[in-house]
Amino acid sequence: MAKSHAVVRYSARLKAEELGRIRIARAALAACGAVVVGRLIHLQAFQHSALRAEGERRRLVRRPLLALRGAILDRHGKPLAQSELCCHIAIDPMSVREVDTFARLLEAHLGESADHWRAQILQAQAQRRRYLRVAANASLSRYERLRAACGDAFSRLKRDERPVITRERVPARRYPQGSLAPQVIGLTQLEEDTRRGNLLIATSGVERSYDQRLAGVNGREEGECSGGGLLIPETIRERTSPQDGKPVQLTLDAAIQQAAEDALEQLWSKHRPKGALIIVLDPRTGDILAIANRPTFDLATREGLRAPRNDSKAERDRALEPLRNRAVEFLYEPGSTIKPLVVAALMESGQLKPSSRFHCGGVLLVNKRRITCSENKRHGNQTLDDVVCHSCNVAMAQMGLRTGLTGVYDALRRFHLFEPMGAGFAYEEVGRTIPPDKVLWGRDLRAANLAFGQGLLTTPLALAAAYGALANEGRWVAPRLVLEPSLRREPPQQIIAPEYARLVLHGLVRAVEEGTGKQARVKGYWTAGKTGTAQKALEGGRGYAAGRYISSFVGIVPADNPRAVILVMADEPQNGYYGGEVAAPAFRQVAQFLMWYWRIPSTRRGAVRTPPPRGARTG
Repeated sequence: MAKSHAVVRYSARLKAEELGRIRIARAALAACGAVVVGRLIHLQAFQHSALRAEGERRRLVRRPLLALRGAILDRHGKPLAQSELCCHIAIDPMSVREVDTFARLLEAHLGESADHWRAQILQAQAQRRRYLRVAANASLSRYERLRAACGDAFSRLKRDERPVITRERVPARRYPQGSLAPQVIGLTQLEEDTRRGNLLIATSGVERSYDQRLAGVNGREEGECSGGGLLIPETIRERTSPQDGKPVQLTLDAAIQQAAEDALEQLWSKHRPKGALIIVLDPRTGDILAIANRPTFDLATREGLRAPRNDSKAERDRALEPLRNRAVEFLYEPGSTIKPLVVAALMESGQLKPSSRFHCGGVLLVNKRRITCSENKRHGNQTLDDVVCHSCNVAMAQMGLRTGLTGVYDALRRFHLFEPMGAGFAYEEVGRTIPPDKVLWGRDLRAANLAFGQGLLTTPLALAAAYGALANEGRWVAPRLVLEPSLRREPPQQIIAPEYARLVLHGLVRAVEEGTGKQARVKGYWTAGKTGTAQKALEGGRGYAAGRYISSFVGIVPADNPRAVILVMADEPQNGYYGGEVAAPAFRQVAQFLMWYWRIPSTRRGAVRTPPPRGARTG
């Protein structure tokens, strides 16, 4: 009996202890639950906004969508410059475990030696870097091939143990026709911006002057990102499509441009001038068909460009010389090439008559200064046609004295030599001379000098457009570089009567047949043109530099039905300096190509040396 009571008391004690432990457990669970609930309340009530923002930051991706820059086309729609998307290829160096194997893979697909890549990766790993760019502006297909090869080479490893290869899309310029007219087309520079998206920034040429039209607008998309870095389509909450840039169509003809480049390269190699230029212009429309410059550079590789070695003005100018478009950025004294324009304008103003005559005794004294003809020639009595043919300085000086400084100045202004052409270039110099009302002494000498091309500065394009008026029956048409979008330009102007333009054109034909332009003859065609061998003026207008010349030739072909004005200029040529021996052969080469390219039938038969009758136009 006593034993049973003891058992009952023991069981009651165990039950009481169990109940106590249960109460303690309940209390602990209740406390833990209160802590959890309190934490949840704290997170949801007080940290809701911050946590939501952090979650979205980790989950959401804002990604720019790249736009393509507009293409630059020639007059026939051939792309001279166009954009495409390529990529920078990068790796995570810390993910590379088998450095030698991966270095050999990079060697096979990206060039450089395996040792080079091994050193790069090891250096990045020592610096604990997570990003190493291994290729810039690579094609997307190249990236895909490298990524596939990496997967094959490390297929035995787990996915998270393989080297990490990533890409960053960037826009790039391509030049399908090669490096034609680089000074005209201009350059772009990549600006990397992770927020707005990578952009091509224009720095020169048409790229700069038409940047607002060519430059596209990058878009943007926002959504949740998967573990592999891809945007989940169903989660996209915002998307702005990119707007590609619009094309710009130039008046340049890629075939004619290539012919001009080839001719200028031969001149450059033979005469090694400081600079050289060829312009091809359609006188009827004002369309610029070609502009070739030397020195030059490669648009794709940038070969030919270099940074200034120091901060001096001379060094900066040398570094920028390959970028210079001499057609509109170079001012020079045109010399004898100005004479036909003066003769035509003075006839138009009534200060000369087609029957006017002048006598050349070889020298003329003006204010005790001697004005002589080249090689001290004495041309005797001359008609205006003879003056143009012989390029007589004495006769031109007599015209200047007869008409006065104001008359010569107005004659030059008639051909728009001192006005901006507004042809569509990013930078343009404007021709100039001292106005007559600012000349206080030596007016007679200045009038004589202006008449044969000294004492004024103009651009090659302005001079080519002036000769375009002679070729176009006296009708001046403002030059243009851009077809689309259309330019607002000066309307065509009848600045010279057709009969005066024909008379001067006839003299220019004789200048090629009998005068200094013999090397400009084109077999089977009549050619009109004028050589120029102008001594270079010193800076500040204080005289002329001895032994430094600008050689030029401006010609019209075919002379009996003009289709093109071609200007060739060489700045300080070597191995000869006369315009007839330096510039005329390059003119002939381009003119021969044009006659073949345009399929213009020959109008000159045999060895006939007599120019076509005045006013005759065939074809």
